[in-house]
Amino acid sequence: MHDLFEGLNDRQREAVAATEGRIRVVAGAGSGKTRVLAHRFAYIVDEIGVNPANILCMTFTNKAAQEMRTRISRLVGAGMSNDLICTIHGFCVKLLRRDIYRIGYPKSFGIIDEEDSKSLAKQAMEANGLDRAKDTVRLFLERVDIFKSTNDYISTFLIPDASGLGDVSVELKPIVDYINLQRQYYVLDFQDIIDFALYLLERFEEVRDYWQTTLNYVQVDEVQDCNSADWRLINILTEKSRNLFIVGDPDQAIYEWRGARPNMFVDFKSDSDIILAQNYRSTPDILDVANSVIANNRNRIP
Repeated sequence: MHDLFEGLNDRQREAVAATEGRIRVVAGAGSGKTRVLAHRFAYIVDEIGVNPANILCMTFTNKAAQEMRTRISRLVGAGMSNDLICTIHGFCVKLLRRDIYRIGYPKSFGIIDEEDSKSLAKQAMEANGLDRAKDTVRLFLERVDIFKSTNDYISTFLIPDASGLGDVSVELKPIVDYINLQRQYYVLDFQDIIDFALYLLERFEEVRDYWQTTLNYVQVDEVQDCNSADWRLINILTEKSRNLFIVGDPDQAIYEWRGARPNMFVDFKSDSDIILAQNYRSTPDILDVANSVIANNRNRIP
């Protein structure tokens, strides 16, 4: 068995051993946050005796999730890791494969990428006589995203016996046709994945109870990049256990242009805060310059 505290500094050890409650870790660049997340996962398994299947560890990119799985596997041994070390979208796909049948979709639903979305958009636009020289596919898909983000489109169009909007305007009909094409082919885009998961968690008590009971511990990396929907998901999943471990740095928030809400990390009501302030990546001169700049940031944790 590994000594899970070997080579860790005092603040890192404190974070690894902080297993219960709502823990906020402020981790600057190069402060060893990935190491802390991996060692904490192993600590919960080896020292507390929790089944890895009851621990959810989410991050933002597939590359980061793979790195996390590799590090955890080295610490807990083969077979003791799990497929709940994943991206936020990856977790939502697992939830949907289990529960999407409740709203009339097959568990084998498809996931479409940007090119697939453009192909469906072209079908909807051509069916409605839209001039693609004047109304580009990109602009059309932006309107679809806005419509989805401001309307309960799942209840309105996509569940069994959905009523739709009745007679829709000329402006809305191409968007409605696009959504209906998604339903016809049983395909979801990346935002749908989050929206559908939230729909199931919020509308079906048995789905919510299953995941809240299954997930005894949840840890989330790069949480400053979470948007409102991501936070809704995180809060629902941890409502019962209250064992939420979030790691982030509002000084590194670069995705506000696509909906990230770093203020939700800054304003997070925690039971304990831990600051990982020791940097292992940069020289003191570089750190001095960086700190003199970010000290002027308004939305931050000192």
